[in-house]
Amino acid sequence: MTLLQTIPNYILINGIVIAGTIFVIFLVYRRLSSFQKRLTAYFLKAACVSLAISLAVLAVVLSMMQFLLHSGMWDYFHDLGYRYLIAAEYLPSVVAVALPVICFIISFSVRINRRVRYVEYLSREIQKIREEGFGRTMELQGDDEITQLCAVINEMSVQLREKEEREKRQQRSKNDLITNVSHDLRSPLTSIIGYVELLGETGPEDRERFAEYIEVVERRLTGLNGLINELFEYTKLNSAERPPDMEKRDVLEVLRHILCEYKILMEAEGLALTWQLEAESHIAHINTQQMVRVFQNLLDNARKYADRSAPVTVTAQDTGRLHIRIANRVTDTHGIEPDRIFERLYRADQARSASQSSGLGLAIVKRIVELHGGEVDASLQGQELSVHLFLK
Repeated sequence: MTLLQTIPNYILINGIVIAGTIFVIFLVYRRLSSFQKRLTAYFLKAACVSLAISLAVLAVVLSMMQFLLHSGMWDYFHDLGYRYLIAAEYLPSVVAVALPVICFIISFSVRINRRVRYVEYLSREIQKIREEGFGRTMELQGDDEITQLCAVINEMSVQLREKEEREKRQQRSKNDLITNVSHDLRSPLTSIIGYVELLGETGPEDRERFAEYIEVVERRLTGLNGLINELFEYTKLNSAERPPDMEKRDVLEVLRHILCEYKILMEAEGLALTWQLEAESHIAHINTQQMVRVFQNLLDNARKYADRSAPVTVTAQDTGRLHIRIANRVTDTHGIEPDRIFERLYRADQARSASQSSGLGLAIVKRIVELHGGEVDASLQGQELSVHLFLK
């Protein structure tokens, strides 16, 4: 007698039904998972497990009832009376319907309640975000569409918070710019007004004083004009998203032309300029006029504040991105903060407060480099101030 012949037919049929049902649901589950329907697959998996539990419980209970009835329980109910006999006949049918449904509902509810609680948690957290503001993030649980939605909300919350902080910084920066520019404009204007009044008092008869006053007024007006032009240029750059008229150019070729021009200019002022460009060329998409402005502003800054006893050195390396370093020795490092020299209207010392310096040159450099997708920073080692320019 084989093993299958020793197993009662009802147990064998129940086992085949359970196995077949679970296998079909498993195939559907795998199919949905391959289409990234993870939430649907999660519910289907919960239904599959709940169905398996309910069918297993049903098989056990029916097997026990069949065993009890076949072991003489039927005669016992017959002896009790007709009503008990009717109950015994209908009990298996009632159990076969009610018990799987109850087991399925309980099991399915327990498994689904995890995701329901997570959705309730997300609802509370989103309410807190609405009340307290952006920047708050929620815990990620699972790997389905609800979790993906939570991740997107987290990312959006952080980005909006950063946007709010950036807008606040920009507003504070605008207020500081207005305050600083107002101060920088008032000083030369007050001086110009004073000298114009003196000109009115002395008249053109005193030729020596007249020429002296005119020279001062002209110098102040030149500085004022430079400040206004640089302020206009910086405002225009700050409102742009990318430089116009981008073209493929050799950045090092542009740098070499500027270095040759400034070598003559610096030597006339008693300052040496040397360079060592390890790379022959570096082709990139740039706005040539703006890149020329970057090199000019950096070299002008070195020319104005470098110690004449040491040369200004320029090096360039191409390690996947172009690294240009402009270094010069400064006579006095007091008040120089490398992390702040690219801020608008930053001045490290009294020399930078002169009318010749608008305080916007390096800020313009930083903005142009950012528009080109690059980076610029500075470092101070001893008395050597280095500016590092990185371009793609």
